[in-house]
Amino acid sequence: MRIVGTSLIPQRRRPGTFALLIAATCLLMLLAAALTLALQGAAHELAGSAADRVLVQVVDANPIRRDATTDEILARLDRLAGFGSAHRVPPEEVKALVAPYIAGVSMDDLPLPAMIELDHGDSAALSRAFKDLPNVQVTAAGAELRPLVQLVGALRGVSLGIALTAAAATALIAMLAARSALAREGPTLGILHALGATDGQVSRLVTGKIARDAALGAGGGLVAGAIIILAIASRLAALGAGIDAHLTLGAWSILILLPMALVLLATGTAQATLLLTLRRTP
Repeated sequence: MRIVGTSLIPQRRRPGTFALLIAATCLLMLLAAALTLALQGAAHELAGSAADRVLVQVVDANPIRRDATTDEILARLDRLAGFGSAHRVPPEEVKALVAPYIAGVSMDDLPLPAMIELDHGDSAALSRAFKDLPNVQVTAAGAELRPLVQLVGALRGVSLGIALTAAAATALIAMLAARSALAREGPTLGILHALGATDGQVSRLVTGKIARDAALGAGGGLVAGAIIILAIASRLAALGAGIDAHLTLGAWSILILLPMALVLLATGTAQATLLLTLRRTP
């Protein structure tokens, strides 16, 4: 049986609370997903770049003695086997590292340490190799950054949980919207049933409006989410200090697909709820 446009067909209303709720859950999911993707990249970058790096510092207020000790360390590293390439960090970079924390203080008045970076190496073995040199500190960068990597991983898990919670909330909202539509349009749907309409035909009449409202809400949430994400990324980029909030093209593709998946989830949940309820109705 084909149902043509009659006054018996439930009339479309303007998007209301349902569309706003979908927009809110879509926005929440996008922000959580963007944070998850950004933190995933940050975690991989931290773990990969600093896993085996070693930092050797010469902390000495006497510049002549500090430079002599640094030269001796570099000479010994050339003779030692099993260590990566080493280079002395330029004094300008050392000054740039501490500049944000000592505003108003002249760099020339500070006895900044000399730093030597190694791509990889055993910090314990290096400590033993330089134990006869004064004021030498050997630090494993991976060990220092391990708590930060663990914190980033925990935050990533929390943001992923928020995204999944938003998806579950969308399914629940769609279920409640379908039941509300059945309660509101019950007499009309009963007449359609009496005229020979199947459960599938009746459910599609209701889910059509739900799908439209879900698409409108998801579209609004996508626009708002993109604006917020870009605004936060630009603020972080303006801070500098090595902070990279850039999302890859693949990450943006995922963020664009999420609202579509949310619409499909809402429509599918509403359709399943309507069919199950109609089949239980005598």
